[in-house]
Amino acid sequence: MFDHVVGAAAPETTGRISAARAALAKAELAAGLRTRLTGPGLGGATEGIALPAGLDALFPGGLVPGSVVSVRGSASLLHTLVAASMGEAGWAAVIGGKDIGWVAAAEAGVDLARVVSIPQPGPAAADVVAACVDGFATVLLGAVDLGAGATRSLAGRVRSNGAVLLTTRPWHGAPVLRARVRGAEIGPDGLTERTITVQREGSPATVVVRMSSVARAAHLPTAEPTFRHLRAVS
Repeated sequence: MFDHVVGAAAPETTGRISAARAALAKAELAAGLRTRLTGPGLGGATEGIALPAGLDALFPGGLVPGSVVSVRGSASLLHTLVAASMGEAGWAAVIGGKDIGWVAAAEAGVDLARVVSIPQPGPAAADVVAACVDGFATVLLGAVDLGAGATRSLAGRVRSNGAVLLTTRPWHGAPVLRARVRGAEIGPDGLTERTITVQREGSPATVVVRMSSVARAAHLPTAEPTFRHLRAVS
């Protein structure tokens, strides 16, 4: 994972913004080009992003580039949406996501080689988020407090850049996905399953998916890494 860390010790607001822009520049250099989703204001298509595991029922036509989505109750759901919005070439910026669960994210399909992490954006958080929205296909916003004015401005910026911003916090005007996770099933082969019910607030659509993970015992010669995926149940 390309991990750019902005430490809490940096006092200057401009230093925070410069650090975010430096992370963006390094990501662009590593990719060899500036990968961006097309969307309103970019002169490109606005075709929705296909979602796996039957989640497309929550976003008919796919997740539209230029959207902000609030996700509550399930890290697995969040990881799945990040992986889908990144696609095969897009980069993601994770801001204030120190508890994101990197191993689980990778198991869900997030390519950590295309992720930049800024765990502590500091008092210049809104400017850091804006800089990332300008250059990344996907922005995941964790424990970051932004004022109402900042969120309105950023929402417009997300739309004009055709990015996807996923947040675990309330965001005025953004669709909210609420997930309820139910008990796990553990079998002799190490298979663990959890049922996740996802509902979009204000919509009658409800999706039930199952998270499965398979881990082989580490002492076996055929040991393989754990992987997780979501599949639709109903």
